[in-house]
Amino acid sequence: MVQKKLDIIWNMSLVCPWDCKICCVDAVHVTSRSDQFTIVANNLKDVGVFNRNSNDSIYNQATKIRQEERLELKFEQKIKVIDNLKDYKVKINFSGGDPLVVDENLEVMKYANTFFGKENIQISTTGAGLTKCDPVEIAKFIGKLKFSYDSSDGVYNPNRPIGYNNSNLKKAHMFSKEGIFTVAEIPLSIRNTNSENIELIYQNLNKGAINQALLMRLFPVGRGIGKATEIPSPSLYLNAIETFEELARKYGKPKLGLQCALKHLKGNNEENPCDLFRESFAITPDGLLLTSAWAYGLNGKPLDDAFVLGNISEQRIDDILISEKAKYYQEHLDDNFGHCKIFAFLNSVRRNLIDRVFDKTDPLYRDNPKLVETELNQSLFRILK
Repeated sequence: MVQKKLDIIWNMSLVCPWDCKICCVDAVHVTSRSDQFTIVANNLKDVGVFNRNSNDSIYNQATKIRQEERLELKFEQKIKVIDNLKDYKVKINFSGGDPLVVDENLEVMKYANTFFGKENIQISTTGAGLTKCDPVEIAKFIGKLKFSYDSSDGVYNPNRPIGYNNSNLKKAHMFSKEGIFTVAEIPLSIRNTNSENIELIYQNLNKGAINQALLMRLFPVGRGIGKATEIPSPSLYLNAIETFEELARKYGKPKLGLQCALKHLKGNNEENPCDLFRESFAITPDGLLLTSAWAYGLNGKPLDDAFVLGNISEQRIDDILISEKAKYYQEHLDDNFGHCKIFAFLNSVRRNLIDRVFDKTDPLYRDNPKLVETELNQSLFRILK
C-alpha cells in the first residue's frame, strides 16, 4: 500500500485552444470558424466541423460532444472521482488540455478544495484559460499555478504555436501579483538548451515574478511520439541545468526545481528519485488511473495497459491500490533505480510489457558509465544495509 500523500495529475479534458507539436497528451485543438467550430484530434489529423451555438463557448460545446462520445467524463462523473479520492491524502494538479477553458471544471476544482484544502489544489493551464478567470477568485481555492514556458518571445521554436509561451507568462504574472505561487515548467529540448536561450527564458521568468522554474525532460509521448530527435543528449541536459543554476545564483528568483526524471543525472541518490506509483499518479479524461502522468499515447489514450490500474470514476482509490497489479508495482519499483520508467518502457525489448516498465533501459542513464558504476555501488549498499 502506498503510504505517502498521493500526487495526482488529472487531465480533466483534452480540449485546448493550442496545437503544440509536442503535446504530451495529444490534446484536441478547438477553434472557431465563422458560425462553426472545429475539433482537431488524433495527432492533429482528424478534423470535425460542428455548428456553433452562440450562447455557449466553443470549448464547452466541444467538451459536451466528447462527453456524449464517452471520450471524457461528464460533470457528475468528475464529482464521483473526487468522492472516490476524498478519504485519502491527496494533492491534485488539474490539467488538460486546458482545464480552465471548460466552465464546469472550475466547479469540480472548488468541490475538491472542500476536501483537500487550498494547499493541495494546483492548476496547469495556459494563457487562454487564465484569460477567463479572475485572479482574486482563483486565489481563494488554489495553492499553485503551473504553466509551460520553454521559449522566449521572438525565438524560433517549431514545437509551439506563435504566442503560446508569451501568453502563458503574461497571464501567469498577473496571478503571481495576487500571491499565487507560480511554477514555469520548462521541457528541455534541442531548441532551448543553448546558453543564450536559457538566459532569455530565465530573465523573462525573473521579470514576471515567477516563483519556481521546473526543468523537465522532453517525453516522446502523446503527440510527441516520433519526435525523439528533439531530445537533448546527457551532456546537453547537464550543461543546461548548470547554466540555469548559475542564473539562479545570480538573480535569486525563480528558484529551480528538477523533475524526477532528471534527478539521477548526477547520481548520489539514497532514495529512488522516480516517484511513479510511490507518490505520483495520473487520471485520464475518461477516468482511468495511470501510474504515470506521462503514460499517454495518441488521442489521450494510455501508452499501454501496463500503466493502467483501474477506473477512479467507478472505484475507490484504496480498492485500486490493493489490486494485484498495484502490488506488483510496489514490489518492483527499485528494480531500475533512478531510471525514468516511461523511457525504460519505451526502450525495453522485454516480452512481458509490464516488465518493460522496470527495465534498466532509460537511455539517459543506461549509456552513462559513471551512473552505471554509481548504481552498482548503491545496489551493494542496499543489500548490505
